[in-house]
Amino acid sequence: MALFEGKTPAERNKTIAALAFGLVALVLLGRMFFGSSGSGTPPPTNANRRPAARNANAAPGAAQQDDRIDTAPRPVVYERVVYDGGEAGRNIFAFFARLQPSVALPAVSPTPPPTPTPTPPLALASLTPSNVYAQTGDFSLKLSGDKFTPAVRVYVDNQEVPTQFGGPQELTATVPSALITAPGTRQLTVHTPDGVLYSNQATLNVMQPPVPTYTYIGFISRPRSSETAVLKDQKNELLSVQRNDIVGGRFQVTVITARSVELQDKDLKIKHTLPYVAGAPGGPVPRGGAIPPPQPPADDGDDEP
Repeated sequence: MALFEGKTPAERNKTIAALAFGLVALVLLGRMFFGSSGSGTPPPTNANRRPAARNANAAPGAAQQDDRIDTAPRPVVYERVVYDGGEAGRNIFAFFARLQPSVALPAVSPTPPPTPTPTPPLALASLTPSNVYAQTGDFSLKLSGDKFTPAVRVYVDNQEVPTQFGGPQELTATVPSALITAPGTRQLTVHTPDGVLYSNQATLNVMQPPVPTYTYIGFISRPRSSETAVLKDQKNELLSVQRNDIVGGRFQVTVITARSVELQDKDLKIKHTLPYVAGAPGGPVPRGGAIPPPQPPADDGDDEP
C-alpha cells in the first residue's frame, strides 16, 4: 500500500498501532453519544417515566402503552414545613419555629349536680287561720294535710306546741301567746320526735295589730264625778271620754288617771296605754276641771310679717 511504501518495519508497526487506537476512540465516542443499542433515541429513565395504571378490563393492546415517556412540563411545588424541635429531614425549605410557652389556665372544678330534695313522708297543705295579730292570746290552729299519725307533733319555729290528732288529714295545735308577741313570720312543721316522719314547711303570718291614733292631752277630775280624759285625734279635734266609752269604733276606755289612759281592743283583747303628753315631762298635771290648750303648731316660716 502507498501508506507503507518506503517505510521500515518499525515505522509500519507504529502506523498500524496509531490507526488501531484511533478506531477504538471513534467507537467509544459513538457509544457515548448514541447509546449502546445503536438507536438515536435515549433510553427512558425513572425520572421521566409515568407509571400507567393497569386496568384488568383494558384491551390487550393497552398494555403496550405503559412505558410511554411523559414529556409534558410540570410545575414545581415547594412545601414549607414547620417543625417544633424536630428534624427538618431532607426538605431544604423546612425551618424551625419555637412555640411560645402556653399560659396555664386556672383549674376549674366541675360543679356537682344539685342533690334532689327527697319528698317528705307527710304532706302539710294549709293552716287555719294563716294570719294572726301579734300580742293576742293563745289561739287554736288547724292544720290540714295527709298521712298524719298520732305520733306526730306540731312545731312552731322548732318549738313543740300541744297537738291533737284529728285523723290522717287533720291536726289541731294550741299556739301560746309567747310565740306571737312581735310581728313577722313563723315556720310550722309536722314531724315525729325522732324525725323519721316529717312534713314540708308552712308559714304563719303574724301581723301588727291596730293601734289607737289618739293623744292624751288633758285630765278633768270633779268631786262626785267620774274622771274625764281629753284626747286629740290626728285632725287636732278634741274628744272627751270617760270610762267604758268606745273610741274609734273598737277601743274601749278602761282606766283613766292623771298619768295615762288605758284602752282595750274589744275584738282582739289587746290593751294600749296612752301617756299624758301635754306640758313638759314631769310637770304638774292639771286637775279640778282645768284643760290645757293643745300645743301650737310649729312655725314653718311661711307666716307673713
